[in-house]
Amino acid sequence: MLLLNTNLIFSQDMAWDVPESRSVGDTIIHGLIASGEALLSNGIVMMFNGFVMQSSWAFPTTKSIRGNFTIPWGWEDTDGFKVNNFGHPYQGSLYFNAGRVNGFGFYESVFFSAFGSFTWEAFFESNHASINDFFTTVPGSLAVGEMLYRLYIEARSAGIPAPIAFFINPMAGFHSLVTGWKPPSTGRNLFQFQTYLSGGYAQTYYSLPDNDHEIFSFKGPYTEVGFNTVYGNPFEQDTKIPYRHFELAMSFGFDLGNYMGIRVISDGYLFSFSPIYTDTNSMSMGLTFNFDFVSMGEFSIYNGTIDQSSSALNWTLKYQRIFSQNTVMQIKYHAGFTFFGVSNYYSPYKGIDLRNYGYGLNSKLFFNLDNRKLGRLDAALLGYVLLSYPGTSALSGGTVYWLFSDITYSRFVSDHISLGITNSYAMEWGLFDGFPNTWKWHNAVKLFVAWNL
Repeated sequence: MLLLNTNLIFSQDMAWDVPESRSVGDTIIHGLIASGEALLSNGIVMMFNGFVMQSSWAFPTTKSIRGNFTIPWGWEDTDGFKVNNFGHPYQGSLYFNAGRVNGFGFYESVFFSAFGSFTWEAFFESNHASINDFFTTVPGSLAVGEMLYRLYIEARSAGIPAPIAFFINPMAGFHSLVTGWKPPSTGRNLFQFQTYLSGGYAQTYYSLPDNDHEIFSFKGPYTEVGFNTVYGNPFEQDTKIPYRHFELAMSFGFDLGNYMGIRVISDGYLFSFSPIYTDTNSMSMGLTFNFDFVSMGEFSIYNGTIDQSSSALNWTLKYQRIFSQNTVMQIKYHAGFTFFGVSNYYSPYKGIDLRNYGYGLNSKLFFNLDNRKLGRLDAALLGYVLLSYPGTSALSGGTVYWLFSDITYSRFVSDHISLGITNSYAMEWGLFDGFPNTWKWHNAVKLFVAWNL
């Protein structure tokens, strides 16, 4: 889809998202309300775990609470990878949004993420408090929370009914229902939006090459649903307000019970500037926060063929070149430091399921060439390296490498409907001291039909 006149497509009020100054008394009152809403969300999740899921650890005890304040918090591996690294950032987004809907800014709302996560670990389950859950929840909640906050306001501004918008951001929906809070009317901020349904054929393999032991393999058809969102003009950003521009791509793939694939790739500017802006060339660059999550392979809450989670600070460049009214090229590049990354190790040979927590480097390149008559070509190449934080798990002597690539061709068949084909490849190679090394790969070809805003 060609986006030649970006001024007509993107219009943003540059003031609505700047926190208003208020008195100390008002700040305290709204801070108490936000804290109460964060605690209420913890209580609802606790009740769900206890009465619906009937988890043995759902309700705290006097002993567990005392232990959380007298025994050092540890690094645990009992939760599944998806629960820890996808579910926890989403739960943290509720805490973060308790701050945002009460008038606190992006950085101020970090306090409520930390407060909600700490109280959950200390008071809302009988498991001993987990330090890795805290570190997974708080950074991830910033990215997930701010994107959901802005998408909720976007939805309400577009006239989407409150009960439907509630599912985009439950905390904002609850706060609006109880307090009468009205989100600001911001106009249209979505630069691009696409949702799609696809069907394809996937091959997945997970092995321990050191022992010639195959853990899981899958070959067969699967279905995938997903969406891609670009909020704010990627190429014209000069601001210090976080997430005036972000990109979020999420997909969920599955078959009849053997395979599941979840993928979240996101980035949002913390600050940015535009060094180039002409009729044919535009570019922005700045510091982005990147939250990425991948779990694809065996259908299980614990074991995925390829598992990867990364919270990173990257330097980002986004460039657009308009060759003609029919042809546009876009390049987006991120490179930087992963300050908290996670991998997953499962081996029936050892009979264990372990997390690997660490730091490292990452690099992400996205390219597309769009021609009104010939169609659109998209290519992506993402690479990550994770080095273990010492003492965090039995895998503290490990290094993990990931490589992801996607090539897509698509073409519009109407004003809003496009058809396309994608080939995706993913590889993970893990080297672990004291454990068998791992080799994991995934390849899929899919045909899709997409609706584009």
